[in-house]
Amino acid sequence: SGINAEYGHYYITNNLRMIKALFIALFFVTVDAHGYKGPEWRQTYDKAEKTEDVTELEAYGFEECEDWVRPHETPEGELEEIHFEDALNGQHHNMKPHQPQSMAMACSHYECPNIEVLQSDGCGYITRYIPGGYWISSDVDYSAAEPLREAYVRVHRYRYKNNDGGVRIPSTRPTITWETLDAEGNVIGATMNMWVASEWQDKFPGSTDPLVRIVKMPDLKVYSRSYGGYLEDELYGEQFELLEEALSNQGIEVDESARLRVVFTYLRYGSQRIEAMLVGR
Repeated sequence: SGINAEYGHYYITNNLRMIKALFIALFFVTVDAHGYKGPEWRQTYDKAEKTEDVTELEAYGFEECEDWVRPHETPEGELEEIHFEDALNGQHHNMKPHQPQSMAMACSHYECPNIEVLQSDGCGYITRYIPGGYWISSDVDYSAAEPLREAYVRVHRYRYKNNDGGVRIPSTRPTITWETLDAEGNVIGATMNMWVASEWQDKFPGSTDPLVRIVKMPDLKVYSRSYGGYLEDELYGEQFELLEEALSNQGIEVDESARLRVVFTYLRYGSQRIEAMLVGR
């Protein structure tokens, strides 16, 4: 009887240890598969969840110019090697340029500013009006190990942690990295910006992080090209060149001291919508 009791205690204790070990293992596998791991990681792409039944025009938001190729139709021979690499976590990832997520889907789960689409007289770009308002802002240090992520984390933490109101402010889209350029087009400064949710526009709390501030942006008329992919893609960088050419063809002048990298989706998970954007004069 004593032996059976002792054995039963051992059996239960041993199984509890095994269950605990299994739980810990599953936890780390989950974090490994879905946690943010830096620029070399691409999060799992769930095709069933992220596929949209929209036209190419609805996805991109503009008519492409004749003889110009949509990024997702770029021949494989012209793509960077990164688009064919296996992700470090061994999962399937949507690494190739793809049709961007539509604005309707990008703004369906998070609030976006009341951005108005204006008439575009030419091809190859979207024309929009962004109303003035308050944005959460932090400087981007391009000498840092992960400059955009570090700035984003600071901005993100203001919403729920580093504000003097002790409140939780909803996340919004998009985030805008506003780069300031010199006369030669070199980046001489940059800020990461997230729009303050509409319910907090007139009563936002102060920041308790000295590296984060609330700034008021004026009304902006902007021009952009959308892209399904990632900020580090060469093809994304080319969208600025194509945008400048498309605007030049229409005689449209822009602020040459500003370049905006705009992100509407959670990077490294599913279909993406990022934009190359310039500000009108």
